[in-house]
Amino acid sequence: MPSIIAPRPPGVNHRPAPQPRLSLEMRLRNERRTLAPQLANPARPCRADASAWDENGTQDDARALCYGCPIQAACGTVAVIDEAIILADRGHTAIHAVVSGTRGGVTARARRPAVLKLADRIITDRMARAEQARADAERQQAEAEAEADAQKAGAAA
Repeated sequence: MPSIIAPRPPGVNHRPAPQPRLSLEMRLRNERRTLAPQLANPARPCRADASAWDENGTQDDARALCYGCPIQAACGTVAVIDEAIILADRGHTAIHAVVSGTRGGVTARARRPAVLKLADRIITDRMARAEQARADAERQQAEAEAEADAQKAGAAA
C-alpha cells in the first residue's frame, strides 16, 4: 500500500545525532569497570598461576592456553582498554613494555595493532576536546568583552 507521506531525504526535519558527552577515555573506563568483576571468576584457568599467560608464545599457544575460559572475551577487552590508556599516556615508544603476554586468548603481537589504534583514538579525542575547550573559552571571553563594551557605551550615553 503506497504511503500518503512522501519519503524525505536523509537529514531533513531530523536533529543531528548528538555527540557523546563523555570522552572516549571515560567511556572506555566505564566499560572496563563493568567488565572487571568478571575477572574475579574463580573458574578461570589463570587464577592460580598467571606465569604461563605472561609468556609471549604463538597465537595457537594463546588459543590453547585460554581455551574454555569463561571470561575470555572480558579478559581480552579489559587488557586492550588498559594497555591503550597506558599507551596514550606514555607514547608509542612504550608499546613493547605495555603490551605483553597472553590475554583473552590473544598474544601481545596480535593485540598490538588494536591497542595502537585505540590509543590513537584516545589521543585524538583528547586533542579535539582540548581544542573545543579552548574555543569555548575564547568565545566566552569575547562575549564577556562585548558585554563590558556594551555596558560602557550604555553608561556613557
